[in-house]
Amino acid sequence: MRSEAAAGRAAGVAAALGAVAIWAGWIPVTRLGVLTRLTPADVAALRYGTAALLLAPVLAPRVRELPWRRPGPLLALLAGAGVPYFLLFAYGLRLANSGQGGVLGPGATSAFAALLAWSLLGERPRPRRLAGLALTLAGIAVVVGHDLAAGGGRLLGFGLILCASLGWAAYTVASRVLGLPPVLNAAFVAVANAVLFLPLYLAGGGAARLAGVPPADFALQVAYQGVLTAVVALVAFAFAIQRLGAAAAASFTPLAPVLVALFGWLILGDTVDVATAVGLGTVAAGVVVANSGAKLSGR
Repeated sequence: MRSEAAAGRAAGVAAALGAVAIWAGWIPVTRLGVLTRLTPADVAALRYGTAALLLAPVLAPRVRELPWRRPGPLLALLAGAGVPYFLLFAYGLRLANSGQGGVLGPGATSAFAALLAWSLLGERPRPRRLAGLALTLAGIAVVVGHDLAAGGGRLLGFGLILCASLGWAAYTVASRVLGLPPVLNAAFVAVANAVLFLPLYLAGGGAARLAGVPPADFALQVAYQGVLTAVVALVAFAFAIQRLGAAAAASFTPLAPVLVALFGWLILGDTVDVATAVGLGTVAAGVVVANSGAKLSGR
């Protein structure tokens, strides 16, 4: 039994790391799109439209398995990993660079998820995890404080990203509460968001805008947003939540910021100032402290 439990935890860790690796590239790829020829709504349409096409065959025969009598957690899934989350983050990335988005997104998500899991699920964080979360919050404070000292020109972007992070934390905890199979979880998020958002998007002239996007830009966003981010990473993360628990799964997300900053520099030339570098290092240290010596379990 112990070996089976250890294997389950190892599989959960691998899934969480795989999801984090994909999401590390998501921030600069999204920022590339919204700073060039696409609006956040365009990228959202490509993301959820593509994922819905791939996952609708999964959802259709299993729609009765969804816990329709629990609308609160279902709504948290729908919005926390759906279009509201994406638009908040994407508009935030028009003001914040990749490194700052990496600190404020994944870093804040881990803190929010731990607090929600503690208050709603009784997943009381151990002292090491509390220390790790304190480091994560310190890294966020460094980035925000530096911008305040410089005049606060990016605070709106920071606020939007933090709101998105709270939404993703709610999705994380709702996934734990509902315990849906990972593929069904991802299928519900993708298809429901596509059904609700795409008619509004198309009515606003979205199809005409997409027709003018260069094929290479179109293909990049479809592949990364619609396949890797919205399907592969979401399934992997939902699997990790099942194996590790909400707070433990989310605690891996601060590993992403360093990679986010690296990819942002390679793809966009986003520079990393001293404050962002300190923030990146601090949140990365936070996840190491949060998980060192800790037993990865759901309780």
